[in-house]
Amino acid sequence: MTHSIEIFLAAHQAMTTGVDMIPRSANDKEYFAQDWFAARVAALGLPLHPQGRAGDPDLWVGDDTRAPVEGYEVKSMALRNGRPARKDYDSRSINPAEPKDDRDCFLVFLLYTGSGGKPRPIHSLCIAHRDLINTDRGGAAAHIEEKIEGFGSYGDGAIRSRKQYRFPSPFTLDPTGLGRCRLILPAEWAPADPRLVQVGTLERSIAYTRLDAYSIDLDGNTRPTPHAAPRLDAGQVRRFQVFEQT
Repeated sequence: MTHSIEIFLAAHQAMTTGVDMIPRSANDKEYFAQDWFAARVAALGLPLHPQGRAGDPDLWVGDDTRAPVEGYEVKSMALRNGRPARKDYDSRSINPAEPKDDRDCFLVFLLYTGSGGKPRPIHSLCIAHRDLINTDRGGAAAHIEEKIEGFGSYGDGAIRSRKQYRFPSPFTLDPTGLGRCRLILPAEWAPADPRLVQVGTLERSIAYTRLDAYSIDLDGNTRPTPHAAPRLDAGQVRRFQVFEQT
């Protein structure tokens, strides 16, 4: 059971009927997408629990009266010359597959046109289960933010080690989704909903090694040295079904 299907259908209707995202100001870089998505959820009457700017995911949807409780992380990116401005996206402090009390989480990714304080039409939209991006659990929680003392000529400076992660966007993994509105779910879910039509399948193979650590020199010339270990689940294939509205 999932709210993602109803949310996807509501988002599809809003996108295809021209409901634009409205920036709070000309400098708004993230809230306009969250506001637009939250309005779709609220219109469905689903319980909505925003977590604030530093929270992850951005929104929890559902409660004891409207189970399940699911997380939704909202990302947006401008369209440049008909293509996404980047092939990947950044996630600050949080690994996009961190465990959330065993709750399912989704990545909501919106490509838009326009800039500044003007309305921003949605060009492409994808709601994807986070396992499409990463299935590892616990890595970011163990990777603490730390400062390293003893930097500078007097030894009283410090270097700040800050967590930030970069992953391919759903449109990099599913480039045929440009200009479309799509829902991507684990294949084992196999939803039987007549309002959805399967338009594709995505497969992702688990890597053979896992990045456990890395070391960095401060000479300005030496590249970081990664330290990897074999994965017990190496080579396993995760399959995802890609849906559009009928």
